[in-house]
Amino acid sequence: MKDKDIPQVVEIENLSFQFPKPESVFREDEHKYLLAKDDDRVAGYIGVEKILDEMHIINMAVHPDYRGKGIGKRLMQHVLNDEEVFFLEVRVSNESAKKIYEKYGFKVINIRKGYYADGEDAYVMRRIPGE
Repeated sequence: MKDKDIPQVVEIENLSFQFPKPESVFREDEHKYLLAKDDDRVAGYIGVEKILDEMHIINMAVHPDYRGKGIGKRLMQHVLNDEEVFFLEVRVSNESAKKIYEKYGFKVINIRKGYYADGEDAYVMRRIPGE
């Protein structure tokens, strides 16, 4: 992600989440994001961060105009590998995202109570290579 892409990423974030991350988060973490683009238009993004020996998917969204076209699938396939353990959090109410992550081998391993700003719990999901 480059600085010029951030406004489009923020737009997707705002269209995708009830409690979107502020622009400042993307500016601070722009090196952690991979974009899917259609010419100069950002179609989707995924944020990944390495913490010690674990990979964390910190955020992912696809613009509504591009949903159902395999953008999220390609982003996931691009970042996942068979060497590293991956973690993520997902809202308990977000069953569609949970199902997508399960397709890629993620399993619920815990619940974080009150994880989100509105007090909603999050599932902690993990993907272990070879499982």
